[in-house]
Amino acid sequence: MTPFTPTELRFLAQQGFSPEDVYDGRFEMKTGREMSAKEAGKILVLTNVIGRKKCRALGHRLRTASGHCVQCKPANIAFEARETSPGYVYIAGSLSGHLIKIGTAKNIPQREGQLRAEHHAGHADWIVLFSIKVSEAGRTEREASSRVKDRRVLRTYYKNGNEQTATEVLECSFSAALKALTACVGDINSFDTWRSVRRHRYEFIFD
Repeated sequence: MTPFTPTELRFLAQQGFSPEDVYDGRFEMKTGREMSAKEAGKILVLTNVIGRKKCRALGHRLRTASGHCVQCKPANIAFEARETSPGYVYIAGSLSGHLIKIGTAKNIPQREGQLRAEHHAGHADWIVLFSIKVSEAGRTEREASSRVKDRRVLRTYYKNGNEQTATEVLECSFSAALKALTACVGDINSFDTWRSVRRHRYEFIFD
């Protein structure tokens, strides 16, 4: 007998998932549920009715592995997928702008070309200085960026004729960004990494 209600089954189908894509964590604590779902390679979890008053009232039980309701906010599915998907975390730099960026990519050369082509943050000389392959690219990038958030600046630029604001560029040195990233992953030498021979030119100094 399926543990899902008809409403839950309809929701899963609408989002492109089947019941087999969901980890049954109804009888587990949050921490154990999150770890077990990760080990099973699933980003959706079936829980008991918990959480906010609205979720309890509506009987919402489908959540991301990290505990966010996907029935109230389906966008949490895409966020969780990005957080937990494998990929590369990179550090890029612009000499003309004295800027550093920490980001994620599936294809590093393609991403470097994209940063240049769109004149990201108003500069076309971006190069990737360092990259590391990790199992949870989005989460690693977010945690590393949070360690240097006091160095974050806003820069406007135009993309496809529309004004954009780059919100994730940093006024810091390459070493500061690498230190923040290393603090998240541990010994970087145990990972698949790449370093640019030009990285030493990006040790920007700010007052």
